[in-house]
Amino acid sequence: MGEVEKWIALTHVSNLGPRRIARVFRELGSIDCFFSGNSALLSQILNFKRETTEAMLRGVDVRRGIACKEECRRLGIKVICPQSPEYPSLLLECHDPPPVLYCLGSLPRQNLLGVVGSRKATRYGRWVAGQLIPQLCQAGFGIVSGLATGIDACAHKACLQAQGYTVAVLGAGVDQYYPYENKELQRDILAAGGCLLSEFPPGTKPRPDHFPRRNRIISGLCRGVLVIEAGMKSGAMITVGFALEQGRDVFSVPGNIDSPQSFGTNHLIRLGAKPVLTAEDILEEYNLDLPIHTQRPDPPLDKEEQAILHLLDQQGVGLDDLCYQLGLPGGVVLARLAALELKGLIERLPGQKYIRASGGATD
Repeated sequence: MGEVEKWIALTHVSNLGPRRIARVFRELGSIDCFFSGNSALLSQILNFKRETTEAMLRGVDVRRGIACKEECRRLGIKVICPQSPEYPSLLLECHDPPPVLYCLGSLPRQNLLGVVGSRKATRYGRWVAGQLIPQLCQAGFGIVSGLATGIDACAHKACLQAQGYTVAVLGAGVDQYYPYENKELQRDILAAGGCLLSEFPPGTKPRPDHFPRRNRIISGLCRGVLVIEAGMKSGAMITVGFALEQGRDVFSVPGNIDSPQSFGTNHLIRLGAKPVLTAEDILEEYNLDLPIHTQRPDPPLDKEEQAILHLLDQQGVGLDDLCYQLGLPGGVVLARLAALELKGLIERLPGQKYIRASGGATD
């Protein structure tokens, strides 16, 4: 029986969570005492009554570890524990690192940044993800998020579009599709050389209490966490709490003061999180620069197209307003808008409103 099977067996023991397992491992340098039946030593380390420890030890069943490891082998799932050389070093420094990580794909070998946000992402939030994440990838960061709908999915997609490396940390087994609408995204992450990661064994269905546990892994893997949109009470704010506890940097994108999805991000800035307006605001914290070759020239624009771009925002501007502010007839403005659409710089919304496209040129 190998070490991995032992670690798996411990995850099935009642009253023995990641924090207690980590305490024993750090104190003794191994987990062998769980299998030698040394209840006196364990009681001393865990501050348990002797009878509580003995009851806990009776729940240690190595057969479960062996069976789970065999199932993972059959499914092609890699299993690592804190004694594995591949175990992420930053995550191991946390006070409650997962005793076991189940992995599909390629484990991270670069600096990582967590990106979290609202499941009810606004157009503004999606635009921000499309603006910031490609540049962060070009500077060498891998992107970690939770594969949820909204900002999480936008973060993974923006990373893939930039041909970057991304890790999806799941609140279910890595063999599960959740949410189901992101099934293709899970496949795309693996096809692009990314990673699906979970502390839950294969076959585990998602549960509400799994997601806060998932969030501590997102922040624990990373040097910092970027919050793009978040309500005051949200999973993203829970992740920030873990990040602060783990000593990670927290970055926050400011938003409209009347947008519920920006209440949390604006609050974080007020409390001292670094506001992020450009990718450089994050990169300068780590003495990183954008590669020169990734800064593409903007498409050439005439004077009227430049004026239109200057007037557009992420809330949308109507055709009549554009004509009034530019002092131009509708036919001319429509022609310029069509040209900007073809150049991929603006998007048209219902009701003849226009916004800047994600990744579009700046003034």
